[in-house]
Amino acid sequence: MKKTIQILAWTLIVLGGLISIFFIISTYFDGFSILSSQKTDYGITGQFGDFIGGVVGTIFALAGTLLIFLTFNEQVKQNKREAFESAFFEMIRLYRQNVTELTYEKFVSNKLDKAENRKVFRHIFQEFLECFREVKKFSNSKNPDDYLLKRQKEKLMEIINSNNQKINIIELALIDIAYSIVYFGVGEEGEIVLRDKFKKKYRHEYFYPLLKFIKLKPRRPNKIRWEKWEKLLSYPFKQFKDVNKEFYAYREHMPITSVSAEVKNLIYKTEYDKYYGGHQHRLGHYYRHLFQSYKYLNYHKELTLTEKKFYGKTLRAQISTYEQALLFVNSLSSLGMKWEFTPEFDLLDGNEDKENCKLITRYNLIKNLPGNHFFGLTYKTYYPKIDYENTESS
Repeated sequence: MKKTIQILAWTLIVLGGLISIFFIISTYFDGFSILSSQKTDYGITGQFGDFIGGVVGTIFALAGTLLIFLTFNEQVKQNKREAFESAFFEMIRLYRQNVTELTYEKFVSNKLDKAENRKVFRHIFQEFLECFREVKKFSNSKNPDDYLLKRQKEKLMEIINSNNQKINIIELALIDIAYSIVYFGVGEEGEIVLRDKFKKKYRHEYFYPLLKFIKLKPRRPNKIRWEKWEKLLSYPFKQFKDVNKEFYAYREHMPITSVSAEVKNLIYKTEYDKYYGGHQHRLGHYYRHLFQSYKYLNYHKELTLTEKKFYGKTLRAQISTYEQALLFVNSLSSLGMKWEFTPEFDLLDGNEDKENCKLITRYNLIKNLPGNHFFGLTYKTYYPKIDYENTESS
């Protein structure tokens, strides 16, 4: 549009100049002269001026109007750009503030580690890996129907098929379960939230015993209970499943006199701090703000794709590797699928491609993850179009 108006304006200017030159030359060869006997002939000059003002002047005036319109339009765009940059860089400032305010006290190697800022994400990500490992140990069936309710299975298959990716539906479900446990925790309030969410997606015969098992994991300072937890994990798989099954039966209805010694070893008569205490109060605001920042950038009408990617890269440069790793698993869970797998299309123009709503891929938000995978989760399985740093040619 801008280029078309510029071409039209300069065409009019050139046209007006050519008409003026043609008129002057034509009048000269027709024997007319503006000057007569060294005195000005106002009759002739008046007619000459009327023609120039009426025809050429009108053409020049139209060209000037078009150029003024372009100047005004550019000024409006500049004002909008400045307003965008002001808001966007304020979002970056708030993002940094959110990270700076994060704190988390956790026992690591029997010592209390007071993590702050970005180090918090490292601890939370490691908790996810631990929980994912434990959930996988508990979940050995290869039949999705042993985990998923019919409507959730259909929903996940629709998501997988719509993205044309070969994703293991069970793995996707286990990621959601493990991340949700780490996010909400298995304390009194967290368990209520988890049960409410899981009962809409997963079979209660599966997730109820799973939560009982995960709740057995104590915080590290409780040495005796920690040793009992490690012993439970060390059992051969069949024994591990039998003990968990019996423990769940005891918690539901079995009298204590009927349980085995292994199960009695897991029964605690006093309350204890659960290992997974939850991080909703840390991560909830952080992810909402980060998502809205990229959403604000992605749907801004005055920016070109190149400009959007530049600003997106500027914000991504603030995101540490562990933040990107946690964002990766967050985006695969039901809590964060709107980043990519169930994007929001509400702000799209009619002609825009829906792929433009997939923020993880469009802005390469996890491109700095090291290697190709962690704990069996291969990045390219879920995000094949990202230009990962470790795959780029030097």
